[in-house]
Amino acid sequence: MTFYVEKRLPLGAISFGVTPDLSGTSSDDDRALSTGASGEFIRRRGEGFFFGGPDRFAGPTLPKAPSLASTPFWSSFKSDRPSRTYGFLALMFFGFLLVLVGFAVIGRKGPQGWAEVILGVGMIATPIVLTAQKRRKLREQEAREREEREVTEKRNRDLLAAYTTALDGARTERGDEAFATLEREREALILPYDIWAAAARRAVLLIGFDELAKRGPGASKEIAQTMDRAARAAGLTPEDQTAAKRDLVRTVAWHLLADNRLGAASTQELAVLRNGLGVADDDARTVEQFRRFQGLTPQRLPRAKCSTKLGFQEYCIYETPTDRGTLHVTNRRVIVEAKKRLEMPIAHAFAVVADADDNVVTIKTGNPKKPLRLRVDEPIYTAAILHVASTIDERPRGFS
Repeated sequence: MTFYVEKRLPLGAISFGVTPDLSGTSSDDDRALSTGASGEFIRRRGEGFFFGGPDRFAGPTLPKAPSLASTPFWSSFKSDRPSRTYGFLALMFFGFLLVLVGFAVIGRKGPQGWAEVILGVGMIATPIVLTAQKRRKLREQEAREREEREVTEKRNRDLLAAYTTALDGARTERGDEAFATLEREREALILPYDIWAAAARRAVLLIGFDELAKRGPGASKEIAQTMDRAARAAGLTPEDQTAAKRDLVRTVAWHLLADNRLGAASTQELAVLRNGLGVADDDARTVEQFRRFQGLTPQRLPRAKCSTKLGFQEYCIYETPTDRGTLHVTNRRVIVEAKKRLEMPIAHAFAVVADADDNVVTIKTGNPKKPLRLRVDEPIYTAAILHVASTIDERPRGFS
């Protein structure tokens, strides 16, 4: 069974294979980080696989103003006053009834029914004509506003372009002049914070990665000062300043986990970095899950007391609640006690995926359309148990 972990990081999602180390010492004592100057993953061990998703950040953009051409006619038909809308609907309904009555009269008595038909058509057409006139007036008003808006949007685009250029300059120079230029461009912006904040936060994060690659975790206080200076010049809120530092530490920690190198030395370096940046250890529970399964083998799997009936020579390895019922992992089966009991031989699973963001374990079988997805408290440890349990070989010794 293939066992891999998925995680969304600030510069793109990652996916990496995990193998519980049979020696129980999965990490080395190399203090070098597995994160590069641009926040990229650097592999320093040879085994396993790693996939990095693309950084989909496309830069700040101005919101698109709504146009009357994209507004359905029915939306224009509806008035701000519900009574007017209901009146239009009632008029059209009674007009439709008059048309039907008129055609009935024509069929039975002759041409005198045309009066009802004409009156009914007029009742139906009146709301439509009034709405069309309203849209024409709105279209003329929109044309005038568009000219004014284009002037404003051009100015905003120029200001936003100048701000992003100043962000790039601060990333590369990081001097007094670069930060002063960035601050001036920020003060000139009149756009809402949400439009440019993501770009500013990303720039501060990239500055942190570059400083970390040059100085190392031992200079984490100086790195924090540089990031804070850039964040203030860029106009970030204190919450986003802290979030950028947290993103840096999270990326470094997950790259070490993906490289299977979060040992004593790298853990100490990570603690120095975290303390210098002044951020909490948000990944402690995740790291603990990785450490718990190190050294697991089919012979060293834990034993649990399952609350389900087991077969002959079957024993329980693991039990945990899920969103679909209780999960039982035995030496032979995967069982989910739900309203409809689910079970399958553990040997039928060929891959298990731990989604660290959504706390979901996905067990893939021979049927790609029906993977088993379970939300659990410890997705990484649960996936590791499933992975190791699938390697149990209960054939008699000497059998080949």
